[in-house]
Amino acid sequence: TDTDVATGALGLAIGGAIVQFNKVAVMPSLINMIACPPGSVTARVPVYTKLGVSNVETASAGAEGAENSETIATTAVDIEVLRNHIDVTITDLAAHGNTDALMVNAGEAIGNAVALEFDSQCLTGRVDDFATTVGANTTGMSMNKLFTAIAKLEENSAPRPYACVLHPLNMWGDFGITNEMGMVAANNESNGALAGGNAVGSALSSAGFVSNLGGVSIYTSPSVSIADGAGTAQGGVFAKTAISCAYIDFGNGNFVQIETQRASKAASTDMTANGYFAFAETVDLHGVTILNETV
Repeated sequence: TDTDVATGALGLAIGGAIVQFNKVAVMPSLINMIACPPGSVTARVPVYTKLGVSNVETASAGAEGAENSETIATTAVDIEVLRNHIDVTITDLAAHGNTDALMVNAGEAIGNAVALEFDSQCLTGRVDDFATTVGANTTGMSMNKLFTAIAKLEENSAPRPYACVLHPLNMWGDFGITNEMGMVAANNESNGALAGGNAVGSALSSAGFVSNLGGVSIYTSPSVSIADGAGTAQGGVFAKTAISCAYIDFGNGNFVQIETQRASKAASTDMTANGYFAFAETVDLHGVTILNETV
């Protein structure tokens, strides 16, 4: 008699449930977030026209009382909050028959999906669509691309701090900025900027990641858009003023709400994850899209 025959009371050891989550919540702290209070579903961001040296007049001697009238102009950027949601139904038998916390895990999974949509909408159509671009789809990420993007932002008087969001394949691997830790890599046009005992290179080699390069906070997200069949990843470097988000705050800055409703006739529970948010580019010149190869 073996376990193929004696199956009537053969037990099961239930391990911890594995819930697959997406990497999310990269973008909220990097952009201008505006919570819409009760009574409003639209946020307005006033953007002031930049004044420069051409607007300043140097008065000649003896004419210091001359007037120099200039106009302070603003442009209104309105962002209407939209509902982003996912709905699931869990039957009573499914909840009862599973030994793990099915309802809790389901709520976390659908909330995570809505949070992923937040990052995806912010990166696609905003970060990948700045008027200023650097790089090409024929090379991976390099320090040269990063510093060129920073130079563009500085040239356009974008206020610091800056953040850089890259596809993971442009942080690590054959097309990642980590190639700068070694000698020249043809697919990156790198020059070993992080080699030779460099402190940043040492952090990369010991911890496997680096949080700051050139004074820019570095983040990775699989939500960075891949533009075409050639595998062009379109990440970017930007100031907080480049993109604004209008959202409904469900408490402590949380933009995801999980709700349940009993459906007695169907012997089930309906569960919904809501996220009320929308985006707009506020100052396009305060962001730079970086084109990189990934394949």
